[in-house]
Amino acid sequence: MKTLRELHAFYFILCFVLCSCHTQDTYRWKNQDNRMVLMSGKTIVGELNPSVTKGMNRTDQIEKLDSCTFKITSRYIALENIERARICLDFVHRSASDYWMIPSVSYNGNNWGRGKEPKGAQQNGEWRTYSYRSTPIPGATYSEGARFAVAMWSDVPQNEKESFSCSLMPDKQTTTHRLVWPEEEKPVMYAARDRYKPGYQKQEKLSAGDTITLTAYLTVSDLQPHHYAIRHFLREAWDRADKQGTDIYPPEKIWNLGLRYAKEYLWVEDGAFRGFTIGFSPDKSGGWSKRKGYEIGWCGQNASFANSLLFDYIKYKNKESLEKGLATLDAWAKLCQLPNGLFITNYDRVSNQKNLNDNIVLDACNLGTAALNYFEAADLVKACGLYRPEYERLAFGICDFAKNDQQTNGVYARGWYSNGECFYREGTIGCFLVPPMLEAFTRSKDSTYFVSGTRAYDHYVSELKTKGYSTAGALDTWCIDKESSISLLRSALKLYKLTNNKEYLDDAVAISYYLSTWLWHYNGVYPEDDNFTQYNYKTFGGTSVSVQHHHLDPYALFWVPEWLELAKLTGDGQWKEKAIAIWNNGCQLISDGTLVINGRVRPVGSQNEAYLQSHWNWDAAPRFDRINSWLVAWPGAFRLETLRKLDAIDLPQIE
Repeated sequence: MKTLRELHAFYFILCFVLCSCHTQDTYRWKNQDNRMVLMSGKTIVGELNPSVTKGMNRTDQIEKLDSCTFKITSRYIALENIERARICLDFVHRSASDYWMIPSVSYNGNNWGRGKEPKGAQQNGEWRTYSYRSTPIPGATYSEGARFAVAMWSDVPQNEKESFSCSLMPDKQTTTHRLVWPEEEKPVMYAARDRYKPGYQKQEKLSAGDTITLTAYLTVSDLQPHHYAIRHFLREAWDRADKQGTDIYPPEKIWNLGLRYAKEYLWVEDGAFRGFTIGFSPDKSGGWSKRKGYEIGWCGQNASFANSLLFDYIKYKNKESLEKGLATLDAWAKLCQLPNGLFITNYDRVSNQKNLNDNIVLDACNLGTAALNYFEAADLVKACGLYRPEYERLAFGICDFAKNDQQTNGVYARGWYSNGECFYREGTIGCFLVPPMLEAFTRSKDSTYFVSGTRAYDHYVSELKTKGYSTAGALDTWCIDKESSISLLRSALKLYKLTNNKEYLDDAVAISYYLSTWLWHYNGVYPEDDNFTQYNYKTFGGTSVSVQHHHLDPYALFWVPEWLELAKLTGDGQWKEKAIAIWNNGCQLISDGTLVINGRVRPVGSQNEAYLQSHWNWDAAPRFDRINSWLVAWPGAFRLETLRKLDAIDLPQIE
């Protein structure tokens, strides 16, 4: 007899097949009262509704690219001199929206969380507009109505004059997808974290005879359960993306540069502590200042660095790597375990305090990272010819605490105080404890770990499928984000290996499509004097952080192995293409010890954290460096971790 999970899987596959069949050649355009209307059979999906400044003429060309995708080219000609031109290309979907999204910017209005990022589609009755630079697919908008899912986006502008914006207007009976030229952000500009500036609208003059062209790609598909209709839009957007590569170092050099940064610059000996500091900041003398901060995971990645050092010894017999890797793991294991199974995740915050309960939160992201890495460390030390049973005990201790504290609905928590009291329950960040919980089951064969892990996974993945987003992964934000979904992806693939249940593989695909809404599908075009142009930084393959932090970073390096694995398991090459794009993006601007950016020579192996691709920046300044100067530890740790997991150090390139 089939299980309930298997029956659900069959139902959704059947729905997908039926919906896919229904879309074959059903969408067509019809001229109705001088309006271009999109039909599905006898049902109106929506209509084109362009608007222009008085004194302009418009002609439209619609090309059918496949059964569900259309290219709309609108050409505007100025019939007279125009001081302030403005063009809107609208597709009005004749349905209210149950779910809508501007990728990386707003997921159904960003109503989850305590951040002050833009909430809702309007402010004081005025629809919000965003620069195309804030979106991973130029000007992309997506909505799900009563019967159909609609997405619209455009091409990458080739110069500043062509820059445009987008807006999504979910109203009571319609949902309007809009492209706007020239570029604007109104009624206000989201300028920095939780900070706003007055809105802006670029001014463009046109002389009689001047032409402006706006191109829109429009996809329409039948609604499907769990927001699965988004797949057609994202597949089309990726297939049509301009996948320009970038020159990066080969894996062996990246490995050696990463080790040097860890061992020569980040390494610290502070009392009984041995490990790695969190990174370097600019100092007033034009050099760099080591920032004190010792973290087991997240930004500091002490455990991951240590495991890469052990791997370096196993592969190349580098004794310094062995010594520093062991010293790091031993120090954290000795100094940071708590009797209740919890683990001090930020050593510097408590090293000088007698009372650990003073508002110190031990978060699920760091705890899950610690447990997973200490399980791996137990295997690595054995491969080094050594024995550290305390490593595995430490990891089991974290899992035991989380298992015993788990709620009946499957939830773990966002974090706990050191006495075991819960800080906050909700948020997908709790899923960081699922991969180590499944690893605990694999090692012990104790089914209670499996039951706990699957119960938590079911809760978190159900939230993603229902809400269309994951939450609260980044510890400096409290909002919808991308980072919280990596643990979902790893858990889905791990559960598929353990059970051979295809629904888990289907989940991994669904999670990966959500992650794709944060992935930059293009290389932005910037002025000659811009940071990105000066240092040849490419945005393609980068990922935006969260709806609260509108900048790119190389965090997606963390899931490159999972997407390469997913490509093999599904036979779908897009995941391999995306993994390689992420790797190439995340390996840009690694210093060889001579790299100068913004007037400072960067330490060997270092790389900055943030790339400010839009008008959003750290302090809402009118002018700013797009390439910041925070040389944090984690990008190097993620590159090393990816290389060791793939055992790809000796390859000519990641493939």
